Amino acid sequence: MPRLSLRSTLGFTTTVVALALAAVACGSSSSGGNGGSVASSGGTVPSFCGGTAGSGSVVVGAFNFSESELLANIYAAALNKCGYSASVKALGAREVVYPALKKGTLAAVPEYAATLTDFINDANNGANAPSKASGDINKTMVALRAELPSNLVALNPATATDKNSFAVKTSFANANHITSMSQLGAYSRSHPLSLGGPAECQTRTFCEPGLKKTYGMKFSKFVTLDAGGPLTVKALKQGKVNVGLVFSSDPTVAQAGLTVLNDDKHLQASDNIVAIVQKKYATGPFANALNAVDSKLNQSTLVGLNKAVSIDHDPISEVASGFLSQVGLS
Repeated sequence: MPRLSLRSTLGFTTTVVALALAAVACGSSSSGGNGGSVASSGGTVPSFCGGTAGSGSVVVGAFNFSESELLANIYAAALNKCGYSASVKALGAREVVYPALKKGTLAAVPEYAATLTDFINDANNGANAPSKASGDINKTMVALRAELPSNLVALNPATATDKNSFAVKTSFANANHITSMSQLGAYSRSHPLSLGGPAECQTRTFCEPGLKKTYGMKFSKFVTLDAGGPLTVKALKQGKVNVGLVFSSDPTVAQAGLTVLNDDKHLQASDNIVAIVQKKYATGPFANALNAVDSKLNQSTLVGLNKAVSIDHDPISEVASGFLSQVGLS
């Protein structure tokens, strides 16, 4: 699960996100839509599988919040189309999911690159070890692959992320032609801004200090709110703060008339979606299926998928299968 780290780059906790995205019960499972399985239907293998079909039962793990279960169901649905009999099991926190993946109970997990990198780094080197995650996804992937045990492999990351971000009112952004944090920084030097976020933001390098150092931002005041949750969204919408800490894949942000600005100097760690798989599944139809999914998973698509589940209340299995159809993986 992505998090706002109490250390430096990655954040406090995703409790707010879990609530906002309708958390699923630990230990729940779903079929992942295996009605479309090549193995069960006798149909031809889709081209994205790489020309050959897989076989056997596999379990895709998920954390106990809906974005994770949705991604796991998308993975499972794609695997079913490539001949596997795939199911999804939501086990809870990373402290439970990661050991199950290492042990081989799970075949794959949709993960978050920067968060997993530092999770393993902390476990190996202590909670105060310097972060190995980076705002550059290529550098983060090098660090992650170096941290993973020999029986696990990181596949190709998606461009979609669930990471710390900063938002402003869309009307303000449009009126001042602001799309990036650099542009907001330039604006703030003549028009100091009010910043909203959790209390820890005032001391964390990815938050207020980082905004000042990296983007040269000037602030008139800091307003203590929550970690990317409804208090921050409401304060932004009502104009009580000019800029606030949010999460990049939260669908309620755009719905509230807010715009997430481009972190063009990569202050935030690169928490891109990435499939972590057992080494035996790192090639062939299994890897082809998950790489195909993540190649289609961009930021706007992820936000839209989360909206379908958490705001429109569409069934996760239907959203998963609909995504595959919409992007041509069916």
